Parts: sequence; C-alpha cells; structure tokens
Amino acid sequence: MVRTRLVVMYRDIDTLGHVNNAVYLSYIEHARVEMFNEYYRKYGNFHFVIARAEIDYLHPLHLLDEVEVVAWVESIGRTSFTIGYEVYNGDGVLCARARTVQVAYDPERRSKREIDPIFMRYLRAHLRT
Repeated sequence: MVRTRLVVMYRDIDTLGHVNNAVYLSYIEHARVEMFNEYYRKYGNFHFVIARAEIDYLHPLHLLDEVEVVAWVESIGRTSFTIGYEVYNGDGVLCARARTVQVAYDPERRSKREIDPIFMRYLRAHLRT
C-alpha cells in the first residue's frame, strides 16, 4: 500500500469552487506513479495501459485542502491488474473511492502481454487482502 500527499491547487478548482471531477484522475495517477517508483528505478519501465477507471465522489475537495491518496493492488490476473484508491482530505474525511484496471502492454507489437515474473512479484508486494 502506498500513501501520497498533495495540496489542492487553484488550477484544480472548477466554477463551483471545488476540485473538478477530472482532476481526481490526476490525483490517483500520482499515487500510482508513486507505487511503481521503486520498481522503475530498479528495473526500468514496465508498460501498461489504463483499460478502465471508475470514481465514486463522496465529499468535495476545495482550494488548499491537503489531500492524501491511498493506493493498493486489489487483484492480479495474467495480463491485467486492478488498483484501488481512497482519497481523503486533511481532516481524514473520505472524499472519493476509485479503481483502475491496467493491462500489460507490448509497445512494439501494440498488444497486451502477460505480466512478467519480476513485475508480478512487485504487484503481489502491494496486494491488500
């Protein structure tokens, strides 16, 4: 499991004065990148594409709110894996739940591929049961 912190910036706010729904995708992306940071530094890039993203918005975030995003691997298949996320404000209020499905990708063949064993071990280390 990974925990990462952000601060809501002015650019994140919509005309209603709260964080725009699309910005949550950037917040969870930040946590996802943080999750794989150690792997990338040690082994280089493992290519995957986002096949699905879903977000349940529970409570608004506002300008200068502190944000904590918690991310973990929910499930692992042969060619894909699912990451779960929770987004909290600085008061610890759950503001959103999200999930993304990633598919291992071969950029040369432009097709999905199996998850290699080293990356599979890394995913299992972040699996929340």
